[in-house]
Amino acid sequence: MSRYGKPQHTENAKEISKLKWAREIKGFSQRTLSEASGVYVRQIQSFESGERDINNAAAITIYKLATVLGVRMEELINP
Repeated sequence: MSRYGKPQHTENAKEISKLKWAREIKGFSQRTLSEASGVYVRQIQSFESGERDINNAAAITIYKLATVLGVRMEELINP
């Protein structure tokens, strides 16, 4: 994410999701992000864990998350 630098990870650790990284930079819990965005906590958990691919999420879902986190939608999806 251009505003804050890149998510840090080690070679042995799984790369942190862009969503989780942006959420943690903002200081939000998953529940706080859920309440502020209207996106279910379980959906946020699934995106962050890699269980669900955020690239396949509805545009409105990504928009809601990006708006609350103060980032562009493109910053939450993977190339």
